[in-house]
Amino acid sequence: MTQRAIAFRAREQAILNAAEYLLLELGDETITIEMIAERVGIAKGTIYKHFQSKDELILQLLIAYETELATTLFEAAKSNDLAQIIQAYFSFRLATPEKHLLFERLENKLAATRRTLRPYFARLYFIRKSYLRQMLPFVTQHLQQQNSPMTARDYLTAGWALVQGTAAILHSSFYQRYLGDRQGLLAALLQSLLALGNQHYDTPVSTLKE
Repeated sequence: MTQRAIAFRAREQAILNAAEYLLLELGDETITIEMIAERVGIAKGTIYKHFQSKDELILQLLIAYETELATTLFEAAKSNDLAQIIQAYFSFRLATPEKHLLFERLENKLAATRRTLRPYFARLYFIRKSYLRQMLPFVTQHLQQQNSPMTARDYLTAGWALVQGTAAILHSSFYQRYLGDRQGLLAALLQSLLALGNQHYDTPVSTLKE
């Protein structure tokens, strides 16, 4: 790689870092390309050499976030231990709950309003599906060992729901005052999800109707 290419990538990463910082500090409705450029110390037009719009920049942040999670889970999967994989997932998502919640809100907002971003969403969803496929055999084996009627999809959905609720609690100024040991909370969540496969229902969860 040439020095010019290295400098280009370094500048692009600096733009992403600045955008993430401003998003977490101010929210997406407030920040502008001008503000990002000012924080990096470059001209506004320089950002457009890397990203066509603020929306594309945000989606690239989401893609980088999911890529990092995928790498984390692939490493955890080498243990062949579902508990370690789940712990890696919980730890990653809940290390910065405000970031997780913000990125999810931004994803939903952009998905509903920006058809021109479909190629970026395709990449984002491909990454997410890749680590879900990686987790699937471990979840299936766990449920079979427990002779559980729960489907792997329902189990993974339950894990996602636990993360969502916990992220909201950890991000809440009210509930933070009542939290005890954060690591103890994460350990309790892990045990709850592992025990979930032991539950038996007269009707499989996936067939329940509203």
